Amino acid sequence: MFEHLSPESKVWVYQTDRPLLISEINTISSELISFVKEWAAHGSQLYGDAAVLHDRFIVLCVDETKTGVSGCSIDTSVHKMKEIGSAHNINFFNRLNLVVEKENEFQYVHISDLKNYLGWSLFNPMVTNLEELRSSWKIRVEDSPFI
Repeated sequence: MFEHLSPESKVWVYQTDRPLLISEINTISSELISFVKEWAAHGSQLYGDAAVLHDRFIVLCVDETKTGVSGCSIDTSVHKMKEIGSAHNINFFNRLNLVVEKENEFQYVHISDLKNYLGWSLFNPMVTNLEELRSSWKIRVEDSPFI
């Protein structure tokens, strides 16, 4: 995933509050492609990418070895995610619900109920770079910092 970007690339994971429909994935993917092509920091084009993963996550990624992000460029991405959420009736900003998975069964779980999902995998919302996304995005619930 994102093989053309440095492992140190900055990552933002936006979790949906419900599974996305195929039509939504297609529309949102097109919107993200357009957004990333125009995404800039202080007038410099950001070298990044975006993807919809597991029908439940949008991942934005910027390779800061090429161009660093700025507060304004981060604000622009948050605004875009709010715009996409509003257009598709999706909440990307509820941080109290997490996604767990076991044998391709996905559940949205309130953070206070995680203890009931021992033995499941959790998509760790705390990852911040591409290397972490690749290696420790999906962790065992019992290894999470939320238990």
